[in-house]
Formats: sequence, C-alpha cells, structure tokens
Amino acid sequence: MGVRSRCRLYRDPPGLVAASYLPGGELADALHGAEGRSAKTRICLSFLARVRLAPLYVLIVIGVNVILNHAVSAEVRTQIVLANSTNVANLQDHRFWTLVTSAFVLDERVGVVALVPLLLLLSVAEVLWGWRRLLVVFFGSNAVTSCLVYGLLLAGVRGGWLGGAITVASDVGTSYGSHAVAGALALTLPVRARRYLVPLAIAVVVLPFLNGGTFTDVGHLLAVLLGFLAGWQMRRRPLAGRLRRPALLRADQTMAYSFDDVTGARAALITALRQHRPVRLDDAVVAWSDQADRIHVQETRDMDAIDGTLAGGAWGVVLGTFVGLPITGLVIGAGAVAVVARRHDAGLSDTTVERTMQALPTGSSALLLLLLADPAGRPALTRALTRTGGTPVPDVAQS
Repeated sequence: MGVRSRCRLYRDPPGLVAASYLPGGELADALHGAEGRSAKTRICLSFLARVRLAPLYVLIVIGVNVILNHAVSAEVRTQIVLANSTNVANLQDHRFWTLVTSAFVLDERVGVVALVPLLLLLSVAEVLWGWRRLLVVFFGSNAVTSCLVYGLLLAGVRGGWLGGAITVASDVGTSYGSHAVAGALALTLPVRARRYLVPLAIAVVVLPFLNGGTFTDVGHLLAVLLGFLAGWQMRRRPLAGRLRRPALLRADQTMAYSFDDVTGARAALITALRQHRPVRLDDAVVAWSDQADRIHVQETRDMDAIDGTLAGGAWGVVLGTFVGLPITGLVIGAGAVAVVARRHDAGLSDTTVERTMQALPTGSSALLLLLLADPAGRPALTRALTRTGGTPVPDVAQS
C-alpha cells in the first residue's frame, strides 16, 4: 500500500449532498426516495398541507383590499393608503407601525387572480423554510427596505435632487417582501439552480433602471439584495444538530474516515447528518483520489467567488445606503468579499484535507467532518460511521 508524497488538489463545484442540509432538504430526501409520479405527487401534496402562513397572509390582504375597494369611498380609501404608507412624512412623524401595515394594503385595485403568484411564491418558501423563516424574511425585509428607501428619499429631498412632493407619495404593497423572498429562494437552492435563478433575480430588478426607474424600483433592488443575505445566512447554518452546552465546554473536533470509494463516503455523510442529536455538524468534506494522483474535493461549507460577490455586494449596498453611497458600497463589498472567498477556506481547510489524503492509498476516498460534540455524543457517531464501512484516519487535526 503506497503513500503519495505529492498531490494535486482539484476543487469540485460546491454543493455536496445539498438536499440533505439546505432548506427544503426534508422534501428533497422524501422525493428522492419515492418511486413513480403518483408517489412524488402525494409527497408534494402532504408538504403543501403544512402551509399555513402564506394563505393566511394572502387572505388578509384580499380582505383588507375588498373593504377598501367596495366598502368605503375613494377619498377615504386614499386617506387610508397614505396613512399606512412608509413614505418620508409618516416615518419622520414616527409612524413606525406603517413598516408592518404597509404590507397589507395595495395602492391599486388588484383582483384576486393577480395575487395567485404571490400565494405560490410564499407557499413554496414556507414549504422549504418553515413559517418562522418566511415570517422573518418577508416582514423583516419589508421593514428594512422601507427604512433604506426612506433614508435615500430624505437625503434626496434635503440635497435638492428630489421635489418635496415625494415625501407624501404612497409606498405600500407586498412587493418589497415578495422580492426579498424570491431573492432568498434563489440563493438557498442547490448550486445548479442557483446559477440560473440568481442572475435572473438580479436582471428582473435591474432592467427597470434602463427606463429611468423610480424609488420603488430602488426598493425592489434593495429587497432582492436583502433576500440574498437571508438566503446566504440560511445556507451557513450548521448542517445538523444544535447543542445546548455552553460554548466554553465545547471544542471544534475534526474526524476523518477512509472508504474504498467515493460512494461509501457520501453514504456515510448521510448517516452522519442523521446522527444529529449528540453533535452539531458544521462542515463536511468528501475527498477522493484518481489514478493520476489528483485529489478531488467536494464540500458543503466553502463559499465560492460568486457567492462571495453576491453576499458582499448585498452587505455593501445596504451599509453604503446609510452613508449615501450605495453604489460605492456595492462595488467595494462585492470585490472585497469575492477576494476573501477566493482565498479563504471556510470550515475544513485544504491543508487538512490534503494531509489526510496523502496518508491514504491512490484510488481511496475519505470523509472529513468538522463538528462540535458533547463528550458522550462522539462515541455514538463513531459507531455509526464505523458500521458504514469507514476506517478511522488517526492524527487528523484542523489546521
């Protein structure tokens, strides 16, 4: 059994067993195990039956606007819309409740059919994330976006770039929240879908600026960027498990197991993800070597340059808005984080992976796990991985 002294590291696209740890993984795993269209359809319907918040919210919006359109006069309707608008005048007068109520009022007369796409979008998000995350992303992004737009408009009025009439313009509706949810969905899906949906989401909010754009279009752009941030945070959460022990009583631990082929390593990772009670799994890497002495690496945690550009650009434009330089913040944030993502190893380092593979024969594979474990939890995980056919690799430490 020979040992290689020199290796070449090849990083495969990220997204290792994405369905098992990204939001919506439970649905993806259930669909993967189902056979036939009828079984898959039943599974989808069973998950849709869990949807609660999305239809409730849409029904409230429909009810509020039916009353405004048919139970009150046009003058009263206009007054109610302006009273619940997140415009400069209202927020300057500390009417902060409009950050919530504005999402229930529509500025135009919209039919029920026009709200079906909103219902579908929110329902998909609730199935994948759960109602709590949907609530935070939708209403949190609506409030933050409204505040950012308020800051830009106030700066424009005080600087003389905008007329004073814009301070009492109506700014209500579901668009800020729905754009944020769409952005978050685009960034939480597996790599292959993300490559198409993220550019599409950006194009949808950038194209209106070719015709001049309005402050609402600016809000849509900010909302999508906030959605990217929310989606990025969801993707960065622990792969499995939540420990309740204080941080001082825990420590990062790296475990490595060798397998005869990459299929066995991936199957063992699924086992590790299911052993979530005693441990918190923060990162996982499957590495394998070929006959040309190349080491292929696929991991769940490392952020590539595209993800770094999106996350950095979103943070940059949001923070830059507060100082009146959103475009500058966008460029600086996107560039800086993209460089960091390119050079920095998140989670398990390349050095650890390379050192582990150098100790194994050509053609073998390894599973490396970065975890926080209670003292009583690690033996259970060790036994589970050993039963999958893995052999512990000694002296593996995070570098």
